[in-house]
Amino acid sequence: MLRNATPAPDFTLPDSEGQTCSLAGLRSGGPLLLAFFRGAFCPTAQRDLMNLANVAGRIVSLGAHVAAVSTTPPEEARQMRQALGLPFPILTDADFAVSERYGVYRSDETEGTQPHGEPATFILDVDGRIAYSQIQTGPKGTADPNALALVLLYMSQHGGRY
Repeated sequence: MLRNATPAPDFTLPDSEGQTCSLAGLRSGGPLLLAFFRGAFCPTAQRDLMNLANVAGRIVSLGAHVAAVSTTPPEEARQMRQALGLPFPILTDADFAVSERYGVYRSDETEGTQPHGEPATFILDVDGRIAYSQIQTGPKGTADPNALALVLLYMSQHGGRY
């Protein structure tokens, strides 16, 4: 199990636009809010992503970055990203390998077109260490984006560290 203040597992995944994204590239010298979500099939996940999109500008203004991860195939993720107007990349973890390394709970449900994980949120500091984590076993009760922005505000005042 991952613990706060430990290095986040490295990864490289495809995004919804056909690009390959590495953890280092997503961090780009700043903190990273990494949101794992159930999938494009889930209305709750879509709502949570839109709520995150509503504070993404504030997060970026604090020198941080945002990315979302699910097992949703890239084409479905692209369509969802466009339909919802999400300003951050959506990455596809098709084989659940990255999700597993982050300790994301694998759902027993068969909703959607592929296995999926339940929501999880991580904030990584400028050094790539986990500063905040929330891992869920069900779709409801995700981290409040405004509260996450407050964590990132604190980090912006302390050199990108918590």
